[in-house]
Amino acid sequence: MAPIQDVLPSLTVGLTFTAFAALKFYGLARGIEGGGKKPLATRLCGS
Repeated sequence: MAPIQDVLPSLTVGLTFTAFAALKFYGLARGIEGGGKKPLATRLCGS
């Protein structure tokens, strides 16, 4: 098994992109529209 120092950077990047993808799919399912002048939460979830 690889030491945690070798796995942690890849794990962090992978979890971050997975979380953003989950937010985008949630927004797509709920019909949330994002945009430049919307609040941060709406921009993150918006399609």
